[in-house]
Amino acid sequence: MKIVETNARIRATMNKLLAKEGDKALRNASPRIKRRVKALVLQAMAASKEISEISSGSLRLDFGLTQDPTAEIINAIVNSVYVEVRRVRATAGKLSGGVTIGIQPMGYQNLLTLPGAQQQIEDGSSLPWLSWLLTRGNEIIIQEYGVLYGSGFGRTDGAKMSNKKAPFMVDPAYSGTADNNFITRALAPHQRAISNIIKEELTR
Repeated sequence: MKIVETNARIRATMNKLLAKEGDKALRNASPRIKRRVKALVLQAMAASKEISEISSGSLRLDFGLTQDPTAEIINAIVNSVYVEVRRVRATAGKLSGGVTIGIQPMGYQNLLTLPGAQQQIEDGSSLPWLSWLLTRGNEIIIQEYGVLYGSGFGRTDGAKMSNKKAPFMVDPAYSGTADNNFITRALAPHQRAISNIIKEELTR
């Protein structure tokens, strides 16, 4: 038997076949990856301490929230999950391509435009409390007033604004900036788990 193809041609042919199979595997796996990552994000956000405090704890009182907005916040974060497949190609003797997972756009517009991201107050204006929590860090937000806690106080029956407690800033235990907030902190421990999901689904 005589082989008439060069090693380079054989390698190029094999790479093309591998690229085709790899691309097919990525595209078949992407819906499963997305479904599992969304479930993980849901679990991580539901377990967040800040989410608990917004729902029924100190952050609810600090921001004077009259409704629990946590379900719509969590749903918006979960629904932001996307899986982008980059076509696997064989070029210059190498394979390129892969999969990118995105969770929660950095601009936070999907969250800041939610009805629950604002708290309506008596004078007809609104407080952009979620923006404060996500982006303002330890900045002073209201110079003249702070939060005074007490049974029966204010619209939450648990706190009201008082100049005796000035100034107001988000509790440093929960405050956040655009790149370090309750969302990023809740998801950070799960990066390895997300990588494992990708590996498991590609090898099924």
